Amino acid sequence: MGITASLREKALLAIKEKIQFRELKPGTIFTEATICDELNMSRTPVREALIQLVADGVLRKVLHKGYEVVEFDTKSKMNFYTIYANLDALAAISALPNMEESDLLRMEEIADKIDIALKYRNYEEYYHLQDQFHMIYIDKCDNPQLVKLLGDFSHGHINRSYLSEDIDKLFLVLKESNNEHREIIDLFRRKARPELENYLRYTHWITKYMDLI
Repeated sequence: MGITASLREKALLAIKEKIQFRELKPGTIFTEATICDELNMSRTPVREALIQLVADGVLRKVLHKGYEVVEFDTKSKMNFYTIYANLDALAAISALPNMEESDLLRMEEIADKIDIALKYRNYEEYYHLQDQFHMIYIDKCDNPQLVKLLGDFSHGHINRSYLSEDIDKLFLVLKESNNEHREIIDLFRRKARPELENYLRYTHWITKYMDLI
């Protein structure tokens, strides 16, 4: 990957993250120059990233004004979550024979770090740590195509975690989610294949709070 392509990918991920964390909200128009300033990047990689996001349907070009984040309806989000839940569960049961105690200890360490992030209400830290948690077993599923698919979803434009301006409720819900992480570790440790698959599909990734998606 050349320098320009690498910068474009960096810009692409940074803009998607701004969308995920609602720094760029649907309906708000922003310019290429604004993004360049915020990312401290030159115009070429930022412009290429914005063009890519328009092509992907994440952004809409507003004539003579700039760009706007596309609002996804509830059904589109639910379709996304259903696909992700099934892919993640498949990765988990595929990884099960390859998981070692050291992997589970790393997952426990991340769960402990998530507790700290939640204590200090650091949403971005929570988001990145929960990604790291799931990537431990995804990386061990021995299926490069599946890993790539999940990676594409992870860096996609739809948030894979709850998000709300009701901070008290949000962090209570995220605490509940981290308790589920510990249950996932236990299922891995017990090598409970059917239970692990069902837990990821129908408990951990199920949307319990529709007002927070």
